Amino acid sequence: MSQCLISTVGTSLLGNANNPRANPDGLSPAALLRRDPQRASAEANAITRLAAPGDTLVFLHSDTEDGERCAALLAEYFAGLGHPVRRERIAGLSYHEKGFVSHGLRSLVRLLAGELRAARRAGQQPLINATGGFKAEIAYATAVGLMFGVPVCYIHERFGDVVTLPASPVGWDYSLIAWHRDFFDWLDEEPRPTVRVQERLAALPDSVALLVEDAPDGFSYLSPLGEAYLEAFRGQPDLRRPLRLSPSALRTLDTLDFSTRSAYLGLLERLRHGGPGDWQRSSELVRGDVYKFPKGRSVQRAFVREDEDGLWVLELCGHEDERRYQSLIQGIRAQAYDGANFTALP
Repeated sequence: MSQCLISTVGTSLLGNANNPRANPDGLSPAALLRRDPQRASAEANAITRLAAPGDTLVFLHSDTEDGERCAALLAEYFAGLGHPVRRERIAGLSYHEKGFVSHGLRSLVRLLAGELRAARRAGQQPLINATGGFKAEIAYATAVGLMFGVPVCYIHERFGDVVTLPASPVGWDYSLIAWHRDFFDWLDEEPRPTVRVQERLAALPDSVALLVEDAPDGFSYLSPLGEAYLEAFRGQPDLRRPLRLSPSALRTLDTLDFSTRSAYLGLLERLRHGGPGDWQRSSELVRGDVYKFPKGRSVQRAFVREDEDGLWVLELCGHEDERRYQSLIQGIRAQAYDGANFTALP
């Protein structure tokens, strides 16, 4: 299997070309790269050790003239050696601090995640070369590699060996995203005013807010780490159990305020994770094959049954409507929902 080597690009080539000690003959950057690529550029030093003939090379460069120039020179050199090459600009990744934090690093994460998925769809083995670029850029490229299970490599121009951080054998816990995916998808769709975001965050666990940051433009966004977390979650196979809502349960969900609706959606996501029957360990049998989920102290509850086709939510009701809740405990029966038009939850 061929590799797709995705490299962040810094400006070491230009720095070495302008350094009399590294370039005593005053060669142009392109000529210096041709003469001794491993000494001319930190990125080339790594690529010449990592890339096999025919491997695809993708250069991710900052939103600066120097970054674009270095990426162009590297792409031209390695294309001459027979590698398929591409260059991609990381929008907003520049020396301007505000844009760098609020936009540039998120752009890096999203672009890198897209390249990893594209490589896998093409049947290639992705590999990240995080040698070049800003220090924060290298850190987030490494985080994305870990979350996506992709090896990350690094080398300094003065080092002789490549340091490789192998694909992590440890699975990541995406339950926070899974349980509150409606919020994360909403926030990721477009810039959202901070006031509206804070209103929604007030109804969610504090841990969700750790993945959100408020920008000076009056909008809130996923933090770069939140972006990496969400992109990695989207790349996971969907192992959730099919779940359907009865007309009554769907009406209940549609009439709830945002806070209570979010709580019920999180409950339903927890319900549908795991294999057949797993949820029953956290449930209590009510009658026949109808359970209430979860058991124990919980304000919100789902009345649910399961068969080979998945999970069937008959009712959503908790202690916020104690009279109705007690009525369901006393009288709910699965047969009463036979023939009902259930709606699948996305």
